[in-house]
Amino acid sequence: MRTSAAIPKAFLDRFQALLGNELEAFLDYLAQPPTAFLRINTLKIPVEEGLARLAALGIEASPLPWFPEGFRVTGLHDHLPRTREHSLGYFYIQEGASMIPPVALDPAPHHHVLDLCAAPGSKTTQIAQMMRNQGAIVANDYSLRRLVSLSHNLESCGVVNTLVLWQNGLHLPKVLSLRFDRVLVDAPCTASGQLRSRPPKYESSDPKRLSHLQEIQKRLLTAGFQCLKPDGLLIYSTCSLHPEEDEDIVQNLLDQMPEAMLLEAKVPSLFSHPGLSVWQNHQYAKDMQRCLRIWPQDNDTDGFFLAPIGRSDSK
Repeated sequence: MRTSAAIPKAFLDRFQALLGNELEAFLDYLAQPPTAFLRINTLKIPVEEGLARLAALGIEASPLPWFPEGFRVTGLHDHLPRTREHSLGYFYIQEGASMIPPVALDPAPHHHVLDLCAAPGSKTTQIAQMMRNQGAIVANDYSLRRLVSLSHNLESCGVVNTLVLWQNGLHLPKVLSLRFDRVLVDAPCTASGQLRSRPPKYESSDPKRLSHLQEIQKRLLTAGFQCLKPDGLLIYSTCSLHPEEDEDIVQNLLDQMPEAMLLEAKVPSLFSHPGLSVWQNHQYAKDMQRCLRIWPQDNDTDGFFLAPIGRSDSK
C-alpha cells in the first residue's frame, strides 16, 4: 500500500471526497507500475498472426474485454518500437483506457467521423481500424507539430480513409458544411488520470491553467456538438479525473444547448463508475450518471472520463 505521507493533503482530501471508501484501493493502484498495453492493427495483420509475432518477441498478450484487438501485455520491452513489426504498423502501443472512447463511439464502415482533437492519432487509427478503412474520417488538430505525428501514425498503420485537417477546432462548425454521424472530442486536459503512467505529480495543474483548459474544453465540446448530425453520437472524453474538466464541461453543454442529451454508454465488459450527481455544491443533471468514470482500480488502467452525447431532435 502506498503510504500517504508523501502525498499532499489537498490531493488526499480531493480524492477522498471523490472516492469515499475506495480511496485506499485507488492509492494502492497508483503505487503499482503501469500495465503495458498494445493494439494489433488488423488493417495490416490478422490478430492470430499478430499474437504469433508477439510470442516470437517474447511478449505474452491477453485480450481486453472491451476491445478484442487490444491486449494487456507482459514482457513488453523498450526495444519493441524499434522492431520490424512495429515499424510496419502491425502493433500500436496504446494505453488500455485510451481504447475505450473509440469503442463507445461505435463507428461503422459507412459513417462519416470527426476526430476534433486527433493528434497524435492513437484513437484515429483505432477508429479507422474499426471502420475497416471504409467510410471517411476527418482528423483535425490545431498543433502543426502534433500533426506530423498524426500523419506518420496514419501512414504507418495503413489508414487510407482519413483526411488530415489543420484547423482550430473551435472554428470547424463554420469551416465545414458537412455534419457527422460520429464526433470524438478527446479534449486537452490536465491528464490527472495518468498518475501511474507518468512520474508522480499530484498537483496536476495550477488554478490558472485549469481555468484556461476548462474554457477550451467547453468551447471544443460545443463546436463538436454543432458538427453532429441529428441522429449522431458524440463522445466527449478526457484522461482527467477532475470534475471541473468532466461533469462541469458536460453540464455547460446541456445548459447552453437544450437539444443536447446524455445517452447510455455501450462498452461491454468494462468496469466503471457513473458520473457524479453533485460536486462541491454543483448539482448536475440527473442523467450525468450515464457518463463513465474509469478509475485505475476498475480495470488496471489509467483513469478516464467519457460522456456519450446525442441530440433530442433525433427521437
